[in-house]
Amino acid sequence: MELSPEEYGAYWRASIRVAGGALILFLSVRLTAPLLSHPNPGAVGLGIFLLVALFFAGSFAAMLGVARVVRTAVDAEMRG
Repeated sequence: MELSPEEYGAYWRASIRVAGGALILFLSVRLTAPLLSHPNPGAVGLGIFLLVALFFAGSFAAMLGVARVVRTAVDAEMRG
């Protein structure tokens, strides 16, 4: 698969987006764990809300990156 400089840059930006999404997913679990184990129901509710919001954001960022990687690869294969 031969990539032009523009496609190569798009590929790496998309890879960084996938890595960023994975990092957000990892941090969402690590950051909300203390809230989820707290005895106060308000803290648990906030922890659940933050977990869902961060998990959605991380999944969205990662899937945008995966879609861009696939699109770049398909465009390069169709061209060559």
